[in-house]
Amino acid sequence: MLHHHHKGEEDMYFPFIEGKIGTGKMSENVAAHEAFSKPFDAFEELVKKLIANPALWDAKVFRDSIHSFMSVLREHLAEELTTLDAAELRKYITLKDFEEYEKIFMEEIKKTVSFSKGPQVAYVNGDSVNGEWFPPFPGPLVFLVKYGLYWVHSDMWEFGSCDKHKRVKAPFAPYEPPAKVQS
Repeated sequence: MLHHHHKGEEDMYFPFIEGKIGTGKMSENVAAHEAFSKPFDAFEELVKKLIANPALWDAKVFRDSIHSFMSVLREHLAEELTTLDAAELRKYITLKDFEEYEKIFMEEIKKTVSFSKGPQVAYVNGDSVNGEWFPPFPGPLVFLVKYGLYWVHSDMWEFGSCDKHKRVKAPFAPYEPPAKVQS
C-alpha cells in the first residue's frame, strides 16, 4: 500500500502540483520516498515470507523491521505536511483545480487499488482503543470489514497489530499502554 501511495504521488499528484507551483518543488518528497524504500522493501519481503510460512513469526524481528524505516518515514511525513500546506498551495491552486484533478486521480486509483484488501490492511493496523484512528471509518464500512471481508481475507489479519475489534494484540504491547492491550 505504501509503494502504491507513493507511486500515485510521484506519477500523478506531484507533477500536478509542480505544474502549478514550479518544477522541482516536490523533489524533496521524492528523495524522501527513496530514503526509506530499501528498508521498506525488506519489510515487504519479510511480510511475504511470513504469509508463506507463519511459523517464522517473531514479533521482535517484525518490530525491528518496521523500526528500520519508521524514523525516516516519520520525518518525511512531517516534512510533507509543510510541503503540502494548504495555505501555501492556495496561492497557486484553486479549489476548482483540485476538485477537477481529484476526479482524474481517483479514476486512476480505482484501476489499481484492491477495495477488498485495502480497507482491511488499514483497519487491522489502526488502534482505536488508545485513540481515534485517522481517517475515521464509517459505521457501514466497519461492519463490512469486521463481518464480511474479515472472513474472506482473515489470513492477512494474523500479522496485523490489532484484532478485528481494533484492540492491540499482546506482541505489540511494548508500544501501547498496558491497561489497553488485549491478552
